[in-house]
Amino acid sequence: MRRAAGALALAAGIGYLTVEAIAASRIPAYSYVGNVVSDLGRPTSPLAWWMNAAFRVQGMAFVVTGAVLIATSRPTRGALTFTVFACFYGAGSVLVGLVPSGAGGTTQLLHVAGATAAIVGGNLALLTAAVIGLPRRSASARAAGYALGGMGLAAAAALISTGMPQGACERAAIYTIIAWQLVAGVGLLLSTGPADGRRARGRTR
Repeated sequence: MRRAAGALALAAGIGYLTVEAIAASRIPAYSYVGNVVSDLGRPTSPLAWWMNAAFRVQGMAFVVTGAVLIATSRPTRGALTFTVFACFYGAGSVLVGLVPSGAGGTTQLLHVAGATAAIVGGNLALLTAAVIGLPRRSASARAAGYALGGMGLAAAAALISTGMPQGACERAAIYTIIAWQLVAGVGLLLSTGPADGRRARGRTR
């Protein structure tokens, strides 16, 4: 189960970044710095279907990855909090993929709500993971979780409260989550079994 979840996490994260790059290349003058990711999912985007599918798959993969980590590592505290934030990210990402940007009105509000839930929920999940020791209880893994989650939330704050380039800020807030997922995916893929997490906890006692 751990290896299957790790493979899913890696495939979804790498797939998301790949689809994003290809979709962006199909839009003349599209800028990673100035244009937000949602622009690639608009109905007018040549590869809108693929980008919106990538949003949905990525969101679901993050939830599955988190669920497997919780089930096999069995942290003594914070599991519910992490799960809630992970589900916020997953639901938000799926909503972004189901309700593309650009339609206006209620549809646009739903899209923005999904994007907000994904960015805030995902980065709070990273911070919670650092507290409870996911994907590993090592000091370096915890530090990475704190750093990535903090950077993601700071980028999100900059996105809504400063005049900094929107594309750059949004991607900084999104890529932190994907980076953590890729690291977690590698750890799951290379693990030998559910006992890994329990042995790691034993060494810290």
